[in-house]
Amino acid sequence: MIRGFYTAASGLVSQQNNMDVIANNVANISTTGFKPQQVAFSSLLQENINSGSGKTINVGHGIKPEKISMDFTQGELKKTDMPYDFAILGEGFFAVENEREKTTNYTRDGSFGVRTEGQRSYLADASGNYVLDSGNRKIEIGEKYDYKQIGVFKFKNPYGLKLSGGNRYSATEASGKAESVKNPEIKVGYLENSAVQIAEEMVRMIEASKSFSFGSKVIQAADEMERVINQLR
Repeated sequence: MIRGFYTAASGLVSQQNNMDVIANNVANISTTGFKPQQVAFSSLLQENINSGSGKTINVGHGIKPEKISMDFTQGELKKTDMPYDFAILGEGFFAVENEREKTTNYTRDGSFGVRTEGQRSYLADASGNYVLDSGNRKIEIGEKYDYKQIGVFKFKNPYGLKLSGGNRYSATEASGKAESVKNPEIKVGYLENSAVQIAEEMVRMIEASKSFSFGSKVIQAADEMERVINQLR
């Protein structure tokens, strides 16, 4: 009974985690450049049990979330005709200076604007952080400004990037260092829509909800059986 209880409980916790991720994906269906996440599960302890008929049955003891991975599928492009809206065609990320943490973040969200400092103006994101060129320098909006100055960076393993909030990422040892993309294709006056597919997310939500409901019923059944056994003792 105890085994069944804990097996079902591990499933409930895992499916709750799964539903949280799905809900976050759905909530960001309108977020520019957003990439959906998916939860991968792995089995807990496995053991072989003799079925009594000479056959051995492999039995698991529940599941656990193994990792949360990103889906970097290209989102559809939306035309805005705004001069400081940009979208990357193909692989790569824009680099944005994180002034508060003194680091560089990477994003597919190219909805930029202008940050003015005295007599000078620079390309910046919605939070006022500088957009960087291929040499990690801020880009001045002046007579020599050219959108081709905007740096686009790639990683050997983008799935190793760390989500740093919203739709921004940070490099990690697993992702490798950022490498500048030569001659990237950038569309001016366009933004990349969220890559979330609402139909797929709804299917996953229904599946997770059914699994959660089934796990709850298993726990209720195990509890009832335990109660009956205790009464018979």
